[in-house]
Amino acid sequence: MRQWDKQPSKPQAKALIDRRQIILGSLTLLGMALLLIIGLTPRSASAPEDEQLTQVGSSTVQTLNADCALIQHLTYAPCGHSLTRRQTLPPDLTGKTRADLEAAYDAWQVTSFAPGEVTMEQSLSMYCPEHIILMPDDSGMLCIFQNKYGDALALVEALDIPLSDLPDSYQEEIRPGKPFPTQTELSQWLEAADS
Repeated sequence: MRQWDKQPSKPQAKALIDRRQIILGSLTLLGMALLLIIGLTPRSASAPEDEQLTQVGSSTVQTLNADCALIQHLTYAPCGHSLTRRQTLPPDLTGKTRADLEAAYDAWQVTSFAPGEVTMEQSLSMYCPEHIILMPDDSGMLCIFQNKYGDALALVEALDIPLSDLPDSYQEEIRPGKPFPTQTELSQWLEAADS
């Protein structure tokens, strides 16, 4: 009989099996311990920074980051133009919820909300910044206005012309505000109305 054909005796076979079982059991325990350690490791380091969540009761609520961007879409009903502006979040809204933001911007419709970026829109009944507007002020004097801020008209020039000096058809046209693309066109219109 050859040497490699020999089978180990029963006590040697039992010792060989016991060592294998001990090694296999130890490796299994080690693997389970590693999985347990990985499973119990907090995930906060791997979460995106802009997904700040606050635990409220049994649900989570998103809150605004300090560096949150406000994307505002404005539509101007009289001329049909639109404008988009990007602003930073006011500091007093940091850490606030969507409901808090909607209360602070009650004239706006919030269309998307995330801790790092909010999109909102509003329709305004005024002309956009591309126009110069001729209209009377509260005293009935003609003035030139322009939308310089996106959501408010600013006085550009007060004219020494009372609205009542214009013919009735021109008064009706100007009372709600008449837009002009340039100061030159506005001046030409006033000259035509005065003649």
